[in-house]
Amino acid sequence: MSDPQIEKLLIVQDRDSALQKIEQELDRIPQERKAIESLIATEQANIEAVRHALKQKEVERHELATEVQAKESAINRFLNQQLEVKKNDEYRALTHQIAQSEQDVSDLEEREIGLMLEIDSTREAFEAEKAIIDARIVEQKKQIVLLGEREGNLAASIDEAAAAVAQAREAADENFLGHYDRVKKLCKRPPYVARIEAHKCDGCHLRVSNEVSSAALTVGEPSFCDQCARIVYA
Repeated sequence: MSDPQIEKLLIVQDRDSALQKIEQELDRIPQERKAIESLIATEQANIEAVRHALKQKEVERHELATEVQAKESAINRFLNQQLEVKKNDEYRALTHQIAQSEQDVSDLEEREIGLMLEIDSTREAFEAEKAIIDARIVEQKKQIVLLGEREGNLAASIDEAAAAVAQAREAADENFLGHYDRVKKLCKRPPYVARIEAHKCDGCHLRVSNEVSSAALTVGEPSFCDQCARIVYA
């Protein structure tokens, strides 16, 4: 390559690429931060869900204990009533009610014991898992802090990168720059100025015509790939 204007365009392209990389990294940071915040919110929601489930079990256990107390109070009441009744059928009815209430108490206490064991095992598993989740959240929050630092560093360097692009453009020929800007709009990503090697454009990797290969050797006029329209040089 001997065309000085192509050399200047390549400098513009190099600095353009550096600026674009910074801009792309800056654009990604809010998405990365949002993704981490979403993970943290999910972790915290999972903790709250288990905590809520534990509270519900505690409420249920309390309700069972209250029900046991009510049944025991009823048994005492039936026992006192037995002391006052004089008819055998009334006495037997109360005896049946006492036996039923005692069975109810036994069933309720069995349920309460089972629920207490379930609460204990759930709480133990919850505390172990919560410690792991809390540690994970700490690390995720550290990642957010690091993202903020990286965002600040990139924001500080973007003006310098933009100034470097402007400086490189000032040195380039307006005609070549105009074609460069047009190609930049047409192509989704660099290179916008590509070398021809073995009759192939380094931008699209397709074979160019012999005319384009010959024209790329001409100094002073830009040549273009007849496949992707990039500026090409040999």
